[in-house]
Amino acid sequence: MGFFDSFMKGLNGMQENRENKEIIDLYHDSCEYDGDYRKKAFENSQSNHGWYTCAKCGRKFRKEDMDVDHIVPQSRGGDNSRYNLQLLCKHCNRSKQASMKDTERDLARRQQELKKQDKEDMDFLKHI
Repeated sequence: MGFFDSFMKGLNGMQENRENKEIIDLYHDSCEYDGDYRKKAFENSQSNHGWYTCAKCGRKFRKEDMDVDHIVPQSRGGDNSRYNLQLLCKHCNRSKQASMKDTERDLARRQQELKKQDKEDMDFLKHI
């Protein structure tokens, strides 16, 4: 295989990865406009057989014992995007209220979680 063949093979692989990323982005963009932010939060959070981990205290709870928290509160301009939603137990969510104390740390953690999830989605698409 010559240089040109190798170059074209690499280019095709990049094209495939870009197309997969575009598919994932389109899927997430379509979800952004869904009005049910609670459903969106649970779909974009890791679950261990129906058990969810509180982002604040780290304890595990069933779905009905979890609240969806807006990292940047809606009262301060926060939106319903998957980057701004996290799961907290009822106690932690009520303690937080509209506090912005941990917002920067929570947003960074949430972005890392979603990057990992997007990578897993890309790997899945590669194996189809």
